[in-house]
Amino acid sequence: MTFNFKGLLRFIRLWLADQGWTARRGVILIAFAVCFPVIQSVIWFGFLLDRIRFKDHIREPVPMPVFIIGNPRSGTTFLHRLLAKDEMRFTTMQMWEILLCPSITQRKVLHDLAAAVRRLSLWFQRRLGRVEAGWQDKNVMHHVSFMQPEEDDYLLLHIWSALTTGLSAGLLSEAIAYTYFDTALPGRDRHRIMAFYRRCVQRHLYARRHLQGRRALHYLAKNPALSPKLKTVFAHFPDAKIIYLVRNPLEVVPSYVSMMRFSWRILGIPVDDRRLQAYLVAMARHWYLYPLEVLARRPETDYVIVRYDDLVRDPGKTMRAIHHHFGFSMGAHFADQLSAETGRAKSYRSRHDYHLTDLGLSRELILDRFHEIFERFDFDRSLS
Repeated sequence: MTFNFKGLLRFIRLWLADQGWTARRGVILIAFAVCFPVIQSVIWFGFLLDRIRFKDHIREPVPMPVFIIGNPRSGTTFLHRLLAKDEMRFTTMQMWEILLCPSITQRKVLHDLAAAVRRLSLWFQRRLGRVEAGWQDKNVMHHVSFMQPEEDDYLLLHIWSALTTGLSAGLLSEAIAYTYFDTALPGRDRHRIMAFYRRCVQRHLYARRHLQGRRALHYLAKNPALSPKLKTVFAHFPDAKIIYLVRNPLEVVPSYVSMMRFSWRILGIPVDDRRLQAYLVAMARHWYLYPLEVLARRPETDYVIVRYDDLVRDPGKTMRAIHHHFGFSMGAHFADQLSAETGRAKSYRSRHDYHLTDLGLSRELILDRFHEIFERFDFDRSLS
């Protein structure tokens, strides 16, 4: 069984029993109980039709996919959206495709509707853009848009096997298996999850080729949650290319703790700072070190390690280095876009403010728990 029904039932039981009740949590639970089954019924019906109408999608090749990994808050979104501009080289999934339309059938229906009512489609996109602009003013940590490339680990929501189901809902016991994926899950479950993920990638490539007449050379994904899955990734994508983005833990850890506190409050979950901080510190440590262990046993042509500071200092130079390392050519149009992006990066200032002490953290704790990372990458130890 691909869908993790036992996990979903356990999640619901824990959600009802463990965290008390607030009006916000009640509304969210009702919305979930109504919307999730409906959305999943449509999606899985689409998957069923895929097997009938587009059955040759299972043979769609996935040549040299490129996966961006690293800890959350390491700049993976910026790198992903920058690389995605190279549309002659890469294809990637937007949030609406990930959350609502992962099947070929769904995309075929929407593609035909969009062609028939193009004016309505443009109106909807403008309205959606205004709604998202209002949300961005409140969410200063991670800009979200249905029409932008996004983290494709959310595909695993469709089989209830995603890290975010436990982590974002405050049920940390439900997050452990996905936090330490390769070392915590049985082989059967690892295969079930990664096989589903691969089929979703195949559907995406098939839809791009047959519905849009576009055949980019490589699938591109930003997916920090692949960091603890690298062994399984290489088992299912033997020729995968990995971009491991690494940032100073003194910036990553407090930023991630701050973001998860925000997520818990949005969902009406009582924030236990000590429990959350301890979990995320241990998680970040594993996500820093485990990829380095796995990649050290791979040929250097399979991966590149990128420092966040180098990326934001000169995005164009970093993109050229990545393309050169993997033997990718760079078109003139993409090169022009990089020049403009370099100027914007130099003037960017984050609006996400946080302080270590307010989050129950200390510089000494982070320096101690991540000493190997500071030594290897010579990160600044004086940040506070």
